[in-house]
Amino acid sequence: MVATVLFFTGTSGAARAGESSSSTGVRLDVTKIPGLGQSGFSGAWGTGRTGASGGNQSVDYSDDPDGVGAYANLANPSGSTSGDAPTEAWDAVSDPNVLKVKLTPGGPDLLDIPALHTYARCQPPHAPQTQNFVTAPTVAGQAIKSGTTRISVAGNQLGLSGVADGDLTVTMKQIENVTPDVYAESRVEITITGVLRDSAGRQVYSGPLLKAVLGDVKARCGGNEDPPPPPVPGRVVVDKTVDKDTAQVGKKVHYRLRVSNVGETALTNATFTDDLSDVLHHGDLVGGFKAESGKVDFDSPKLTWTGALKPGASVDVTFTVVARRVGLMRNVVVWPPHPRPKPTPTPKPMGKDKTETRVVPKHAK
Repeated sequence: MVATVLFFTGTSGAARAGESSSSTGVRLDVTKIPGLGQSGFSGAWGTGRTGASGGNQSVDYSDDPDGVGAYANLANPSGSTSGDAPTEAWDAVSDPNVLKVKLTPGGPDLLDIPALHTYARCQPPHAPQTQNFVTAPTVAGQAIKSGTTRISVAGNQLGLSGVADGDLTVTMKQIENVTPDVYAESRVEITITGVLRDSAGRQVYSGPLLKAVLGDVKARCGGNEDPPPPPVPGRVVVDKTVDKDTAQVGKKVHYRLRVSNVGETALTNATFTDDLSDVLHHGDLVGGFKAESGKVDFDSPKLTWTGALKPGASVDVTFTVVARRVGLMRNVVVWPPHPRPKPTPTPKPMGKDKTETRVVPKHAK
């Protein structure tokens, strides 16, 4: 018998198993992209909970311990939880209306939610109830819908340094789950990923930008409280970029590999390998390899990086090649690298990323 909104920070009453309700207005996760001037961020704002003793609890937006307000403006904060032990009725509601979210503090508003309403109620033997409404949501001024929406944006709509334009993929999920005599929950999840380019049309970033969980409410009617979910295991993702799509013979080509831990647990031996066979066929390595942390091993033609990564942390590995031979200079990075000796069966890499630079004669335009 519980009504809950996830990500609560406080509890009223002496909550017993199966007897509580909670609500959270806004939870944000912003991806760290140092090269574009974007700091990583994670936090929740607007929480409330009613425990086993029952009563009414307004969602508290007056306290913002995580500093979500630097990324979000909320004109009409609202929400509450309630519980009535004698009638075994528990419910939670969240209305974070007129919500605007940005990627960087002081930057332009990217996500705009004029009105949002979520509701969850449990009172056995009645069927659990949920409501989930989102009115006219937009990203960069363009309408989005439940499911996936793809939009193009100008750099000034993102507020990220060095970005001229980009293509965004926006996924909105309106989640409503019920289990008879156990619980009801409702929330809205919005995830934004993007491919971003500079003024020369070169890709400067590809990957996640922001995730917002809005109006997360839960009403529990029986059974035990849900145990906290286990943290997402640490996972390596590598983003490789090159500063030139075309290079004349004799010109320098700069490579950057950004290895990130996109999980919620630390990695002590994160690793990737980069096969430089085609790069070294068309160019000469100059200056060696530079890594912000960790260790780089080079067993020509393969570069391997190994190091520790905290959750959400990133490390840049860079190197430079002077173009020498005309042709297409391809480069592929994979993670994790194939182990040696190879086990049977040999596991496939979890991921890969590639770049291509066309080397042209010295006097070609």
